Amino acid sequence: MNPESTIPPDLVLDARGHRCPLPVLQATRAAARLPRGALLQVISDCPGAHADLQAWARQTGRELLEVTEDGDGGQAYLLRNGDRWLPSAVLDMRGHPCPAPVIEADRALSGLADGKVLKLLGDCRGFADEVDTWTRSTGRRLLGIVPGPSGSSVSYIQG
Repeated sequence: MNPESTIPPDLVLDARGHRCPLPVLQATRAAARLPRGALLQVISDCPGAHADLQAWARQTGRELLEVTEDGDGGQAYLLRNGDRWLPSAVLDMRGHPCPAPVIEADRALSGLADGKVLKLLGDCRGFADEVDTWTRSTGRRLLGIVPGPSGSSVSYIQG
């Protein structure tokens, strides 16, 4: 794992020396033992692991959060084992400037039943602060903000 990373994994799986598709099969078994939202780090030196793990994450509802050089010729893949909170709806506002994410999130939550969870992705500079201020001022419940893919943040908001 990159020493600058601030996201500690819950489980590290060293799949170096195993050719594809074994790293993905091992990750599948390891992820099955982890709770929703846990972080799994897979270390692999297989050239096809990047594409395989990316596709696996996308197809199974997991998130590839970070890929770093391992230092021993491999790469370390940090994956979230599904959403930490089970969302009823997902709103991807990456690429939209603030305050657009909270405006659209307010609209999306008004269409959800009470107690349902919205997963909101954003990458504007003030995203976390705006979501926090908006939830506090509107009575929405901010369950958490976690790092997302490619420098974005993911907010889980309960209506």
